[in-house]
Amino acid sequence: MSSDRTIFERLAAFQTRYALLIAAVAVVIAAGSVPFVMRLGLNSSWEALLPSDKPSVRDLDRIRGRIGGFNTLIVAIESKSHDVDAMQRFARDLIPRLEQLPPSLARSVDYKAGVMSDFVYDHRFLYAKLSDLEEAKDALKKRLDYEKAKANPFYIDLGEGPPADPAVVIERLQKDADKARDKAASYPGGFFVHPDRDMLAIFVRSDLGGGDAEDIERLVTLIRHDVAALDPSHYGPDLTVHYAGNLVLSMEEHQAIKHELLTATVLTVVLVLLSIYVFFRNWRSLFILGGTLVVPVIATFAIAQMSVHYLTTSTAFLGSIVIGNGINPNIIWLARYFEERRHGHDPERAIERTHHAVWLATLTASLAAAIAYGSLIITDFRGFRDFGIIGGVGMVLCWFGALGLLPVVCALNERVRPLVKPGVVRGRNVYGALFSRAVFAAPKTIAVTSGVLGLAAIALIGWAVAHDPLEYNFRKLSSEREDATAAQRINHHVGDIASSASTGNGIAVVVDTDAEAEALQDELVRLRDEHDAPWGSVTSIYSLLPTHQQEKIALLGQIRSLLGEYRPYASPKVEKQIDENMPPAEITPLTKADLPEPAARPFTERDGTRGHLIMVGRKRGHSVWDGKYLVEWAQALRAVRLPDGSRPPLAGRAPVFADMISSIVTAGPRTIAVSFFATLALVLVAFRRTRERLFTMGSLLLGIAWMGGTMALAGMKLNFLNFVAFPITFGNGVDYGVNVMRRFAAEHELHRAEGGNDDAAVRAAIEETGGAVILCSLTTVIGYATLFTSANQAINSFGAAMSISEVTCLVAAVITMPAMLLITGRRHARTEPTTTEPGGAEPARDAG
Repeated sequence: MSSDRTIFERLAAFQTRYALLIAAVAVVIAAGSVPFVMRLGLNSSWEALLPSDKPSVRDLDRIRGRIGGFNTLIVAIESKSHDVDAMQRFARDLIPRLEQLPPSLARSVDYKAGVMSDFVYDHRFLYAKLSDLEEAKDALKKRLDYEKAKANPFYIDLGEGPPADPAVVIERLQKDADKARDKAASYPGGFFVHPDRDMLAIFVRSDLGGGDAEDIERLVTLIRHDVAALDPSHYGPDLTVHYAGNLVLSMEEHQAIKHELLTATVLTVVLVLLSIYVFFRNWRSLFILGGTLVVPVIATFAIAQMSVHYLTTSTAFLGSIVIGNGINPNIIWLARYFEERRHGHDPERAIERTHHAVWLATLTASLAAAIAYGSLIITDFRGFRDFGIIGGVGMVLCWFGALGLLPVVCALNERVRPLVKPGVVRGRNVYGALFSRAVFAAPKTIAVTSGVLGLAAIALIGWAVAHDPLEYNFRKLSSEREDATAAQRINHHVGDIASSASTGNGIAVVVDTDAEAEALQDELVRLRDEHDAPWGSVTSIYSLLPTHQQEKIALLGQIRSLLGEYRPYASPKVEKQIDENMPPAEITPLTKADLPEPAARPFTERDGTRGHLIMVGRKRGHSVWDGKYLVEWAQALRAVRLPDGSRPPLAGRAPVFADMISSIVTAGPRTIAVSFFATLALVLVAFRRTRERLFTMGSLLLGIAWMGGTMALAGMKLNFLNFVAFPITFGNGVDYGVNVMRRFAAEHELHRAEGGNDDAAVRAAIEETGGAVILCSLTTVIGYATLFTSANQAINSFGAAMSISEVTCLVAAVITMPAMLLITGRRHARTEPTTTEPGGAEPARDAG
């Protein structure tokens, strides 16, 4: 103890005498951190949550080098008066400008809707069904034989009647060919025009991803500039242009998160400062705590920029959380400092005594929180790992700020005017008085009720685990706003124009050779048809080519010959039909190289190679938002092998979401175990008595049980973000129990030495330290509650889970644990009223 005293005496003297110098160094650190914080970006894409070694991420990296244009920006030209001509004229003028956009932003522009239909009509004979051609040949031959026989003067009609008129067969072939022509005609001017004739869509294909927010905004800005230069109103008075597609939705999500991030941070600061004022009832405490916290918080995010480089959906709101959590040791320190000043100690002595009283409790609590965050670092799931790095660093720096910078700020304030008048006794704080009254009124009732609620919570947790606690509905992880954005409305409307392949909801499979592509497509179709594999359409560039071409060419040669022979027997009308539908004399098989560029583009690599990409669609009746189906879909495709035994790379929503779920299932329990045992070790080190250790850990586990039970009762499911609430709660939740128990231990020895019982020790622990602990919990809850400013449901769920944990762990630490201490203390006093257990804390108020 004497060595501790010497250390804290020297530290207090140094902080008091060199306060200005230390403050100047802190300002330099904060100023030096600002440029790094300014470079800290936000990547709101799902892939950013996964580590680089996950199959979906590795596959994406492999495929991106070969295939581009995965994402789409839709330029939607709208006319409520259905002025198709105006929309087409504007589109014709706009498209050349869009095609001049930088290749790094826009890979291609799709606008030719009927090009494939025109191609099919031009080669209609090869696209005819093989069975129809065989039937036409047989019918023509029979009719020709009949006509030749009938021309024979010795022909005898046996009453069987003539064979079918070839005109019927010719009309059917013509009708099949006309289907392609009709489909092309459904797109006026060859553009993607909605059936209601109120919208024309142009698809800008891009290599940009959800994490390229700045480049997406740049792309949109350039397109807006081109649109403004043309002025849609010059083409039609009601002509308007809107922007949609998954790139625009990603941009809107990114912008919304940035706005919500700022709102949450400002709201956190305001509410935290207000709660601090209510507790301390001292305006200067706001500036002291606020000014002290600025340095470690800014430094935390500067380190974040250097270590994780950018924020993700899971870490975007850590500013509010670090503020709400990191202020806790500062509150504990300042509350004790004010208490020491009221006892008449001068600032330097008050700083020294405060250091000695709170350093171990605050260090234990801060380390527990840091280790709880740090437990997330052991996972390979980046959504957890980055959260752990930033949160853990933040807790450590805020503790150093509490013991290193806060005393300096107090010393500087004391030079201006004393913060507290010595000898002035403050009334009972509003946060601790109510809890103290409740504990002393009915300790046994509290203990029994807490036990019953704990058992009920465990039963609810068991029920939730048995019914699978994971969230598989990925709609509940996205943003949900009251009003659909213009982009969402346009996306829905454009869905009536473009095929589902344009929405990007399929899985892309990439191979290296034509032979692999054809073999893999056949295998995927076989697995789907024969083994009910969990996918639907299987499309490649070969799906655009006619089948059985050699057989058809042979049949068409025979049909041409038969039509030529039949022509003399035909009526003028049929003769005209024959001329219009006569197969060409020379027909060559179509290859992938013959396909029109817009049709082949989705299957074309960056170097121009065609045909090595296969698109696998979802199975009918299943949703791309169903996590269980996405896992099944991705796993089934990953099990497919090429002829050489290798696995082809996949790209799409399903593999990414499947890896997210796999990471949570694998990493979640491991992080919880690490956090629990690390917290247990800290508690064992912080306390020497078995009762103190058991009560501290018991209150934490009770709080966590209540948290889990409450979440289960509310029907909350675990997702990639709120899962971290459990390992974090071990560190955050033990904070309150440790601080209350440390104060109780010190007061226990003091009052026992004076011949008293534990009542006074429990009262002091609740009303003094407990009041500060309640304020700590309140500021932390504020940090989490402000997450509800976000429209993102995953972030909301994390805020809800952590707010619940704060309340339950606080109640367990400040109500249940003191009630148990009161009950056991009174029982012990009745049996051994003057006995003191060996190994207790030093009977001095300084041993806080």
